[in-house]
Amino acid sequence: MQDKQGSSNVDFYNSMRKKWWARIIMWGFDLLYHQYSWIYDFAAWLVSAGKWNDWIRAAGWLVPKGPLLDMGCGKGILLQHAVERDIPAIGLDESPQMLRHSSRLLNERDLRLIRAVGQSIPIKAGVFQTVTATFPAPYIFEPATLNEIRRVLKPGGKMIILVTGEVTGSTLHEKIIRFAYGLFGFSRTPDSLQTYLQEPLRKCGFMGHVEWIAGPNARLLVIVAQPV
Repeated sequence: MQDKQGSSNVDFYNSMRKKWWARIIMWGFDLLYHQYSWIYDFAAWLVSAGKWNDWIRAAGWLVPKGPLLDMGCGKGILLQHAVERDIPAIGLDESPQMLRHSSRLLNERDLRLIRAVGQSIPIKAGVFQTVTATFPAPYIFEPATLNEIRRVLKPGGKMIILVTGEVTGSTLHEKIIRFAYGLFGFSRTPDSLQTYLQEPLRKCGFMGHVEWIAGPNARLLVIVAQPV
């Protein structure tokens, strides 16, 4: 009986620790997207060994021709890549600070930036060939968000989500990043992530797969899904 109780306590504290770290991390993300957006680039450099924007561009090559909605567009890196490929694109973000950064980067290029949340996209149904999200917060897997993505996609359209990157280099910086990701449980294999996400995707009418793609000094974990 004592062993079971001890095991139960260990499970409880492990669960609480994960939830505690998750709350701290999400709080930090929120600050980076808003009040402290001016240090966003440094934070991105820190966790990617300077390859953050290159990772986003690598995922951008998965985007086919046709209208694109980039959700949580951040500083506009994927939008810039789309424009360079002559892909008509709209960027959506809740953060006014991030939209200002995007506007400066894109500098009057022929696209729209919209301030809105993913759970309520102010665009008519059936517009986009692709909806993307790069390194999104957990909102992207909420039913309200997935239902909105499904609504705005054209028949045959798809959703592409760049979930995370795993550095593969051998510099001290890259070794520290790998250690930190493992320490806080950020690393997931495609199989475990597929299992984790299968139910919310299925409930909202999506079928998809998880794959690794090559990125600069990294492997990038991507979800590609389509309404069924």
